[in-house]
Amino acid sequence: MAYEVKLTIKGEEIPFKRTETPFFKDTTRALILQQHQVKMWGKKDGPTDEDLMNNEKDVANFASSFFNNQFTAKDFIDGAHSESTIAISKIIDECLGSSDPDDSDKTKSKK
Repeated sequence: MAYEVKLTIKGEEIPFKRTETPFFKDTTRALILQQHQVKMWGKKDGPTDEDLMNNEKDVANFASSFFNNQFTAKDFIDGAHSESTIAISKIIDECLGSSDPDDSDKTKSKK
């Protein structure tokens, strides 16, 4: 399976691809990210602005690492459109072993 995100860098939309399946290091990084998010959202009063900014950096660092540093975390923060943020969320879910909700809907409709 090929993975792709498109980022706008210096005014140009650039696609970045990865063809390898997720490795153990990707799962570990996704688990660390998830742990940070659980802690952040588990706070009594919810996440602070600082928590959300740290989450932004964590997700961007994950994206950069997952795509073998073809772009920087700053490139992701500054140039990822909603389509790319959704794509990286699905990649994180896959690294964590979560199934695609769309796939389960297709399975249910076949029964």
